[in-house]
Amino acid sequence: MKRLIHVSLTCIAVIFLLWFIAPIAYGVHNIGTVVGLSVCCAVIFRFSFVKIYYRIKAQMCRRKVTKIILRAVQAIAVLFVVYAATVSGFMIYAMTVTPSNDDTAVVLGAQVKPWGASPLLQQRIDAAQEYLESHQKANAVVTGGQGADEPMSEGQCIYDNLTAAGIAPRRIYIEDKAVNTEQNICYSLTIIRNEELNKNIAVVTDSYHQLRARIIAHKTDSTVHVSAVNTHNNLIGLSTYPTYFVREWLAIPVEIIK
Repeated sequence: MKRLIHVSLTCIAVIFLLWFIAPIAYGVHNIGTVVGLSVCCAVIFRFSFVKIYYRIKAQMCRRKVTKIILRAVQAIAVLFVVYAATVSGFMIYAMTVTPSNDDTAVVLGAQVKPWGASPLLQQRIDAAQEYLESHQKANAVVTGGQGADEPMSEGQCIYDNLTAAGIAPRRIYIEDKAVNTEQNICYSLTIIRNEELNKNIAVVTDSYHQLRARIIAHKTDSTVHVSAVNTHNNLIGLSTYPTYFVREWLAIPVEIIK
């Protein structure tokens, strides 16, 4: 049984290792990539090279200083697993909060390529279109400024795609100054107040992003009700999912304390 557990954990770690490596081929890498690869390599070493692991452990336990270092590393590893599991639980909860009744959609921006919406942004546009088609009385705030390498603002790109898909322009409000998620949400809430739209918001973004968006919204206005409209991952979105999911583990506490 012990051998089976070791083999199973190693196989899972190898799968995730390849999953973290894959996006690097087309330029997607961040702190989530580093942490993910490090954890996978540590798991593979621990459960595939058991004899070497125990030999190193025995050597370190012979000296007081190295024994303390070993115990500290083990404690940090346990705390990290507990932390990751806890944050992941909250992230999953945030993904599952469904809109109540024609909540105002806040569509978060993503990169615009020279030829149009990036795959990541297109996922959000498609999810927003689906939501607005099924909630005919709902309005939307499409948000995102224009980066130095973008041909237009992200908000404008979302607007153009939604109206081209048949969503009435009168239902869509453009925010085109935000440069990060915090500004996306803060500026959108300002528009919602000024235009007297439904104060309940449905954040349209990738599922792993929902918890941080929810935290930002509640920091901006503690009375706002926040729900989630998650994207449906295309092939590229699916391949980058673990990288961005792990990145959120580190971004969420930063967002809470700043």
